[in-house]
Amino acid sequence: MAGLRNVEYIMSQRGTPQILLDGYLYNRNRERQTSTHWRCVIKTCTGRCTTSDDFLRNQTEHNHPPEHVNKHKQHGYQLGGRWFPLPLWNHHETEGPRIKNSLEGFHCRLNQSLPRRHPNIFRFIEVTRRIEHAERSRLVQVNFEAAPPSRKRVYREIDNRIIRLKDHLRLGQKTPVQFLDAVGHLLKLA
Repeated sequence: MAGLRNVEYIMSQRGTPQILLDGYLYNRNRERQTSTHWRCVIKTCTGRCTTSDDFLRNQTEHNHPPEHVNKHKQHGYQLGGRWFPLPLWNHHETEGPRIKNSLEGFHCRLNQSLPRRHPNIFRFIEVTRRIEHAERSRLVQVNFEAAPPSRKRVYREIDNRIIRLKDHLRLGQKTPVQFLDAVGHLLKLA
């Protein structure tokens, strides 16, 4: 199994180096002067390997199939026993609005349109019809490729700053930690 094969280095969520080899993921166990020893990320597994100068020197057998670790390679997210792929929940490459919660927007518009918390049924039906008419008009505009309504200037500026920060990250001018710190400061998360 060993030989002059290249290994693929990746970073864990905590920023420690890992290697991906034949569908198995390894954590760094210890380093020697000329080699690095790795062990499987699954604690009960006996799989280990040794690398030297980015090449595999030796490798032991695993007691589980490689499919378990392929999910780590996809950088998915597990919730309730199901794995969700990265593009589904990560909006790093998203340009424009980062939240797509149309129900929350509808609820906000409905609350603003109603004069009080518990209106009578006739007022509620009137407001609902008005909102439905506005939504149908918006759909007609989208179908005829009309320009979408412009966003507020403050949100456009935040989006432009985030795009610039992403470019700095891509070009290596900022580390991932510096990028996250700057975005957190920009969005007032810190």
